[in-house]
Amino acid sequence: MTRTRSSRLPQQSSPDAIGCVGTILLLGCVIILLTAMFGKDKGHLVSVEAQDTSGPTTASLAVVSDTPRPTRTLPPLPTATSTGTATPTATWTPTATWLPTNTWTPTAAPPTEEPPTVDLTALLPTATYTPRPLPTPVGTISWTLRAPILMYHYISSPPEDADEYRLDLSVEPEAFRAQMAYLAENGYTTVDLYDLSLAIVDKKPLPEKAVIITVDDGYVDIYENAFPVLQAYGLKATFFIITDYVDRGAAPYATWAMLEEMANAGMRLEPHTKTHPDLRDRDQNFLVWEILGSQETLAAHIGYTPRYFAYPAGRYDDLVLQIVEQLDFWGAVTTAGGWWQGFDNRYEWKRLRVRHTTTMPEFIDLLEGGQ
Repeated sequence: MTRTRSSRLPQQSSPDAIGCVGTILLLGCVIILLTAMFGKDKGHLVSVEAQDTSGPTTASLAVVSDTPRPTRTLPPLPTATSTGTATPTATWTPTATWLPTNTWTPTAAPPTEEPPTVDLTALLPTATYTPRPLPTPVGTISWTLRAPILMYHYISSPPEDADEYRLDLSVEPEAFRAQMAYLAENGYTTVDLYDLSLAIVDKKPLPEKAVIITVDDGYVDIYENAFPVLQAYGLKATFFIITDYVDRGAAPYATWAMLEEMANAGMRLEPHTKTHPDLRDRDQNFLVWEILGSQETLAAHIGYTPRYFAYPAGRYDDLVLQIVEQLDFWGAVTTAGGWWQGFDNRYEWKRLRVRHTTTMPEFIDLLEGGQ
């Protein structure tokens, strides 16, 4: 009998067992790797745990270990606060609001030569000077007197390039001296326009051989050439002044110091407007500005209100006559020729022009004419 040999071969590992072992080994490697990684960041986690005493879990530790990283970007925030500190420079608006430099227009208003557009007639009664009232005639009819009023302009030699007008208005100093000498040596008495007004309204005669000397514009030669001659012969004269030209120190006009010296010596200073314009076809404001303005300027320098006016270049119209009367002038002179003066024509008194070409016989005819 044969025995069957029962052979028991060793059991071989199944594929499932081998796969399980491999998985375990792989997990172990992963655990070792993770342990190494967490061990590297352990110091950071500990520092975080030290900050949080609430005992966060491991999962939360991983979150905490990541959140501090954004806080590393916070230091740039001071730049935001630095912009906050820069805001004062932005709020330094006072430099932008320094408007007084723009509002300082009063000095920029150039000063202008044009008269203001206000009614200047309100300025007529000036409180500084108390004007003497206009004399009125005795009775209903006033006298008309023969009174030659001589008219001069320049008392100097004309320049070589003088035009015909400048030449005609110029009387040589030697000729002027000869004319004044004739007056003094032949019994003439110089009076002024105030004397003429009082003689007319009081019906009193003027001195025998009375003559009135007037000089227009106010050039410097009246002080240099006319004034010394008048003083030398004991004569007086009336000077019509363009006041703005004197104010500005314009050449060739006299200065206020010169004119005041002449006034203190007995010479009369009367207004000839501010700027010597043509007064025709002007409005009331302009006329008051020119006429009253020159009158008040002179009053400030001579101490009384002057009462007589000379029309620039003899030009005027009806409105000018009305303004002169409303401004309480006592009289005004023209450039028209004539000898007889009265109350009714007191704003158009006539004068006798002495020219550059006037000879001594012609000068004598001016004095003796109109009889």
